[in-house]
Amino acid sequence: MTDQNDDRIDVVRELYDVIPFHQRHGIEIVVVTPRRAETKLPFDDSLVGNPDLEVLHGGVISSLVDLTGAAVFAGRCGEYTPTIDLRVNYLQPAGKQPLYATATIERQGQQIGVAHVEVESGDEVCATGTGVYKMANE
Repeated sequence: MTDQNDDRIDVVRELYDVIPFHQRHGIEIVVVTPRRAETKLPFDDSLVGNPDLEVLHGGVISSLVDLTGAAVFAGRCGEYTPTIDLRVNYLQPAGKQPLYATATIERQGQQIGVAHVEVESGDEVCATGTGVYKMANE
């Protein structure tokens, strides 16, 4: 199964590593398996949304939810999977540390896939989300 994981990681990295947003923010694809994807977003001061509280901007978190949810399906399809719908639940502020997101497939049909995503800041889950994606060319 290691070869299959590596192939999925390579496919997603090839797609995602050329995206300017991902390059600018150092987003890393950590794991892509048949049912799960994990990403890492390093902390950077430019991501702070509230300088008084020194917490990350919500848009940064929602972007990480979206791209991680899509990654699990991109690994399966071998191409981009457009977002149809995205819901993010902000549970607590994300502080000055890397964010780690994990997406797991909830449902997948021929045309549509649904992923659940959890985002951790430190040892705490700071957000959860659900992404709905169109399966490209399926």
